[in-house]
Amino acid sequence: MRLWRAIDRLLAFLPFALSAVALALLLSQNPFAAPYLERTTEAVALELRAALAREVTPEWYMAEMDRALLAEDLDAMRMVSAVGGRHGIAPSPALLGRMQALEAQETGALAAVRDCAVCAADITACPRVTLLAMCGVTVEMTPLGDLNALRRAAQAGIAGEEIDRIEVALAGVGLGATGLVLASGGTSATVKVGATSLRLARRLGTVSPRFADELRLLSDVGFRPDRLDDLTLGRAGLDEVADPVKLARVGELASDLGRVAANASLTDAVLMLRHVDDAADARRLARLSDAAGPDTRATLDILGKGRAFRALVRLSDLAIGAATLLWLVAGQVLIFLGERFGRLVLALLRVPVRAQARGADARTDMPRPRAEPPLTRPQPRLRPDPPLRRPVVHRPVVPRPSLGHTPAE
Repeated sequence: MRLWRAIDRLLAFLPFALSAVALALLLSQNPFAAPYLERTTEAVALELRAALAREVTPEWYMAEMDRALLAEDLDAMRMVSAVGGRHGIAPSPALLGRMQALEAQETGALAAVRDCAVCAADITACPRVTLLAMCGVTVEMTPLGDLNALRRAAQAGIAGEEIDRIEVALAGVGLGATGLVLASGGTSATVKVGATSLRLARRLGTVSPRFADELRLLSDVGFRPDRLDDLTLGRAGLDEVADPVKLARVGELASDLGRVAANASLTDAVLMLRHVDDAADARRLARLSDAAGPDTRATLDILGKGRAFRALVRLSDLAIGAATLLWLVAGQVLIFLGERFGRLVLALLRVPVRAQARGADARTDMPRPRAEPPLTRPQPRLRPDPPLRRPVVHRPVVPRPSLGHTPAE
């Protein structure tokens, strides 16, 4: 009997022991040191496509299109129309007429000339995003824009004013990248585009405060305003005007933003910088643009930064297995504790019941007392009547003379 009880207890403990051993072996591999793995570009594209399919509905399309038309926002209208068309949503005839009217109003010949002049004069007053690339970025994409930024910094230094170190660093990176483009046949064009997009974003105010703080830390490149004239005339190299190692760190950031501009567009890259808080976000945005392409800005606007960036990673198999085993072991421990606690509660509840049962058993085992006689006397049993006798005849009694006496006496 004891052997079978020991075997029963061993079999009950065996699942927990196996789970604990497996968990210990898996935790020895440090599964939570890097729980997330980067998805491939194809996997990210599939994930984003599925997420957009859940969000882009006819109701969403109508609401966003009405909002864009009421605000006369041509860029938003085009974005909603393009995203809806890729998901099989077409506007109604009435809605299509409103869209064509807004398109004709904002893209007429006179309106285009007027808006382009505005963008060329002041890029911050550009009414449409598409005009940034057409009219406001032409000069900025050339070395003249970078040299002009360095010239403004040199004048501020000579006048004793504060130098915009961020613009200096970005202009230096753009100017150096331009030289690399000419020397290598365009392999560093993305760096130039990224640096230009950062400078435009700062002027438009689309750089987030956190990202601006990080740019200030990266912008300490040791700029020497006194050698700017030699750099302009070609008598000095860029490494004599600024620290090339520090410029390389800024160049890495500009390269990520250049990928965004190449996959989407320069104007979209400038506007999407409001979603970037640090250099890590810039790398995530570059990977997102590799998968989403021209839909990168629409993906960020529809899904939000958090959901869009979460699509870039997945949990590793080791992390999933470790989490499953942790859940299994925790469940087994809780079941064991619950069983013990339940037994304790049942034992406490049985105490008064057992006491009552024992009292009842004790009362049944005691000897029964003798029955007391009744308080009233028992009714006496009546004897049967005697047999009937003959009736007695009463005769007169004659007195007899007593002995020893005579009548004469």
